[in-house]
Amino acid sequence: MSRGRRLTETDRLSIAKERAQGVAAADLAQRYGVSLKTIYNAVNHALDRQNANGSRPIVIGLRVSRRELAAFDAALARHGITNRTDALRHLVLAADEILEPDHALTEALSARAADINRIGNNINQVARRLNEARLKGQPLSYTAESHGHIREFAGLILDLTDRLQALLLKRRADLALKVTKAWAPLIPDRPRRG
Repeated sequence: MSRGRRLTETDRLSIAKERAQGVAAADLAQRYGVSLKTIYNAVNHALDRQNANGSRPIVIGLRVSRRELAAFDAALARHGITNRTDALRHLVLAADEILEPDHALTEALSARAADINRIGNNINQVARRLNEARLKGQPLSYTAESHGHIREFAGLILDLTDRLQALLLKRRADLALKVTKAWAPLIPDRPRRG
């Protein structure tokens, strides 16, 4: 091995490419007539250069159906965006904000869970009493209190459904705003009415 051998920029890039393809560092060192340390330095240099240039060396593959692609293209068209790759890149960059959990929705569901459990237990007791009476051949004892439990449960479910729908609509609107914000640099300026 020649200690004084200096790699060219082309050599460094070739080494980095071959290392990424799985070629052993020892084989590269022997072929280029340099030390292992020089090979590792060449790979690091190439990676640093890519990062400094804003290079994007990683490719993400994604398979979609025709219907899914048509829906995505329609969404892009509504925003005036023509470049799918840029649109996906901006969504990836905004993923932390877009995929943030909805704490308000979680809290609302948790707050109602105890009510549902309590009323559900009461309804189970009513059903058990009715089944026991039926099995013993006794008259069914469906009291006003039992009816009240059923009505309370039905009211709670209707209320919960309305609140959940409102929260989901809000969540959808919030997500739409976050996506629009992520795509804002790609959306062409629209002529303003004057």
